Amino acid sequence: MIDFNLKLKTRVHELCIQLVKDKIKLMDDLYLSNQNALDSSTKSSAGDKHETSRAMIHLDQEKLSSQLLELNKSLRILSQINILEHSSVKMGSLFKTNHSIFYISIGLGKVSFNGTDIFIMSPVSPLSQRFIGLNQHDSIEFNGITQNILSIC
Repeated sequence: MIDFNLKLKTRVHELCIQLVKDKIKLMDDLYLSNQNALDSSTKSSAGDKHETSRAMIHLDQEKLSSQLLELNKSLRILSQINILEHSSVKMGSLFKTNHSIFYISIGLGKVSFNGTDIFIMSPVSPLSQRFIGLNQHDSIEFNGITQNILSIC
């Protein structure tokens, strides 16, 4: 099991930032690839088929743009999180229960960190909402599972 402290919290926070940056890079690369396909395509004798292909690329570009906006928003949120130690669960809290480890920041889901699964949750997720405001030794029941908070950082 990993040592539960502020150093761990800092490393988990940095992992979140890196994951978002990696996704942004991937979306940027896809966007550029689509743009190159649009730029290099010329009017062909296929007519409607060619225009349909261009329209599909434009739709992909719109989806990628939307995803990039969300990822950049996530990066801004991460940059504003206070990663100092917390005594109660709130935005920026890393905490351990009898079942899992959670980090409230942005919604990334389950990530593996040094062989340990950590659930990275948005503060607006239903589970986060149940945890926010609780202290060490408090507990909740969610989906039939009792989660006892063992420690908060």
